[in-house]
Amino acid sequence: MKKIFAYFLSFSKNFIICLSCYLNRPDLCALLLKISLFQPEKFKKKKSKKIIIVLYRSIGQRDVEIINGYKNNDYEFVFLKRVIPKLILNCFSEKNKFINYLKPDVQEKQYLNQNKIDKNNHEKFWTSVILNLKKYFIGKNINFVTFNYSYYAEAALYVGCKNNGIPVKLWHKEGIKNNPKAIEEINTSGVIYGHMFKYFSSISVYNNLMKKIFIKIDKKNKNKISVNGCPRIQDYEIKKKYKKKINTLLFLAFEEKRGIPSWNKNVNWKLSYNRVIKILNDLAKNNQIKNIIIKNKQNLIYKSEDQISDKIKVYNTGTSEKLINQADIIIGHNSTATIEALANGKHVMVPLFEGSKYKKYLFNFQDEVIYTSDKKMKNKILSLVNKKVFFPIKKTNQNKTVKYYLGKSNGIQKRYLNFLNT
Repeated sequence: MKKIFAYFLSFSKNFIICLSCYLNRPDLCALLLKISLFQPEKFKKKKSKKIIIVLYRSIGQRDVEIINGYKNNDYEFVFLKRVIPKLILNCFSEKNKFINYLKPDVQEKQYLNQNKIDKNNHEKFWTSVILNLKKYFIGKNINFVTFNYSYYAEAALYVGCKNNGIPVKLWHKEGIKNNPKAIEEINTSGVIYGHMFKYFSSISVYNNLMKKIFIKIDKKNKNKISVNGCPRIQDYEIKKKYKKKINTLLFLAFEEKRGIPSWNKNVNWKLSYNRVIKILNDLAKNNQIKNIIIKNKQNLIYKSEDQISDKIKVYNTGTSEKLINQADIIIGHNSTATIEALANGKHVMVPLFEGSKYKKYLFNFQDEVIYTSDKKMKNKILSLVNKKVFFPIKKTNQNKTVKYYLGKSNGIQKRYLNFLNT
C-alpha cells in the first residue's frame, strides 16, 4: 500500500511540475522542487546554513557520503532527482507525445534541436524558478553540484543559477579512460557540450588525465579545476592485513566496446569475453573452487556464445563493492571496478586474448596483470586456488595504476571541502 501511495504521489507531483510549465507558474514549480528535495538516510543528521543541492546520480552518492561523513564538513547535502529537469526540458522542446512522468524518455535531440524561442523561454522559466527557490532558503548559502558536464537536460537550470548568483560546481565522477577515448571525448562531447563549462564556478576531477581533457576542451578551465582523487577509493583500501585461503573467483563482465573509439567499428572484446566464460565453465567443474561469481553491468548488452554453468552465481543488479571485497581472484577489463579491485589488493587478471596489438585500447594496466593466453590465465587461477595468502597483496606496479586513475586517499576529504569552498 505504501508503494502504491508513493507511486501516486510522485506521479502527481511530476504531473503538476509539467502543468506549472504550461501555465507559466515558476513559483509553483519552485515549491514542488523544494518539496522534491530529499536526503538519504546517511545524510539526515546534519543541518547547516550551507546547502549543497546535488543533482542525483546513484553512482555519485557514495562519493558525497564519504565527504559528508568527514568531521570538518559543515555542509548540508540535499538531493534533487534529475527527472525534474528532464520533465521541464520536455515542456520547452519538441515534446514526446506520451511522457512517462516517473521515468521520462527525454532525448538528447530535444535539447540540441531546441528552437530559439523555446530555449529562451526555458532559460527564463528556470531563472524564475531558482529566484523563487531562494525564498525557501533565506539566510542560507545555496550551491548546486552536478556529476557530469554533458547532462543536457540541466543546461537551463545552470543558466537559472548563474542569473541568480548561485554557484554550480562540477564534481566530475568519470575519470577512467585510455588515450584513444580521451581524444574521442575532446572531439565529440567536448565539441557538443564544451559550452557547459562556463556555468561551473569550480571543477573537481579524479586525475590529471581528466584535467588535461577539460583544459583541451576549454582553456579557461585551467583556473577553476582541481585534481582531488576518487573518494570511493577508501571503500577498497584495506588497512589491516589478513590471511585467507583463495577460493572465490569474481568476473566483472565488461562491455564489448569499452575503451574502443566509436569510429573503430571492427574492433571489440567479444573474443576475450567468450573465452573468459569458457574458462569459468571449466573451472565450475572443479570442486576445489567454492565460489565463481559473475557481476554483470546493468547496461550490458552482449551475451556470451556459451551458456553459463548453473554452478556459477550471476548478479545483474547492485554495485560491485561487496563482491570485490569478498573475492580473492578478480577477472576484469576496462572498468572502474577493475581499478577498484587493484586498490583492494586482490589477484587481478585482465584478458587480452585479441592479441597485444589491441593493448592500446586497454586502460593503463601494468603488464603483470594482462593475459594474452586463456590457457595461461586458467593455469594461473588453478595454481592459486586453495593457497593461503596475506591480503591485501602489495604490488608497486599495480599501485601506480590505482594512483593514475583514482589518486591518493590521504587527505581526500580535505581536498573536496576545499573544492566545495571555492
